[in-house]
This record gives sequence, C-alpha cells and structure tokens, in this order.
Amino acid sequence: MAVNPYDTPRGRLRTRAEATRRQFLMLMGTVGALGATVFGSIEILKFMFPEVTGNAPAQFKTDFTFDELTGGVDPQTKQARAGVAVKSITSKRVTVVLDDAGIYAVLLVCTHLGCTPNYGTDVTTGSGVKDDVADARGVRKPNERIPNGWACPCHGSRYFIDSTNFYGPAPRPMDWVDIQVTPDNHFVVDRSKYVAIRQPGDQTPPHWRLRVDTKKDNGKTLGV
Repeated sequence: MAVNPYDTPRGRLRTRAEATRRQFLMLMGTVGALGATVFGSIEILKFMFPEVTGNAPAQFKTDFTFDELTGGVDPQTKQARAGVAVKSITSKRVTVVLDDAGIYAVLLVCTHLGCTPNYGTDVTTGSGVKDDVADARGVRKPNERIPNGWACPCHGSRYFIDSTNFYGPAPRPMDWVDIQVTPDNHFVVDRSKYVAIRQPGDQTPPHWRLRVDTKKDNGKTLGV
C-alpha cells in the first residue's frame, strides 16, 4: 500500500496552507466581483440621474458693457471713440479686444500645452522681433500702435495682438471665439463657438469682427 505523504504532520500542514490559499483567492474574487457590481450600479444611477457639472459653462456674460469697452460711439461717424481697448477675463480665459475694425474675443489657451497667456503691452523684448512688426498686427491707426499681445508664463510662447504666435514653442495662433452684444448692452461670449482657427504656419489675420456701428458680426470666419 502506498504511503500518503499528507498523513505526516508536515503534509497535514501543507494541506491546510493550500486550503487557506484557495479560500483567500476565492474571497478576493468575491470582493472584486462585488466591487465591480456596486461601481457599475452607481454609474448606471448617475447616468439615469445626471448631476449639474462643476465645469465652467462655455457661454458667459461679461460684467462690462459695450460702452465701457468702446468709450461710446461717435454719433456722426458711428465709430468707437477709443481706438484700441483690451479687457482680459482671465478666470474665463478670454480677452476682448477692440480695434479700428471692431470687436473680437481671443481664447486664452496657449497652443503649446494649454496654459493661460497673460496680456502685455510689450511682447517683443528679448524675442528678436522688432516692435514695428508687432505694431503692424491688428487693425490700428499709426498713433495707436504698440507692441502689445500675449506672453505665456509656462514656456515663453508669445503672440501678437491678433493672437498670431511669433516666438517660443507654440505651434500655431490662439483661436477666436464668438462674442455678441446682449439686449442690456453687455457682451455674451461663447467659448464653444469658434470664429477663427488657424493651423501651424498660417499668419493670416482674421477678419471676423463685431461691428461697432451695428453691434452685429460681419460673419467673416476663418478656418471654421
């Protein structure tokens, strides 16, 4: 008759160890299956009863008015009294710009890695680009031209006032988004609606503007 090795004290200890291991693996499998069931049930319930998202809405209303941006409109010429005005809404990642052709909104998302560029009145220093090159961007009278634009604090990308990239790792210009005048003379900006998108190497100045005389846009989108 063959000898049963598990009859020895060492064999019986090994048997109990293997049984304990099987029980442990079975317990872990049961816990895993239960956890997956609970998680899946929660996700199904969340789908059936959606909550309000914590993300900022794409569309928002400015706290400044049309007149505060433009300085009012000359009743004779129907043009803005102020030549160039810039109002940054950093928390919303948008800057509203008024130039001699009208109003537009730049989406402040650096095209390199998505940081928020800061507006500045001198974006050429240290870039090797002359001031007159930056002065010529945008639609402005000679006496209104300054080398203003945006500089990204993360990796040094810089943009002219019309959001065209000219220095640093940013691969393309920043985008423009839709802006309209509300009935109470404020602005509503829609960050989900693009009016100008340019690809790498494209320095074409966008022509889309919200006209100051009619408070309506001219519809001249670029790349959308």
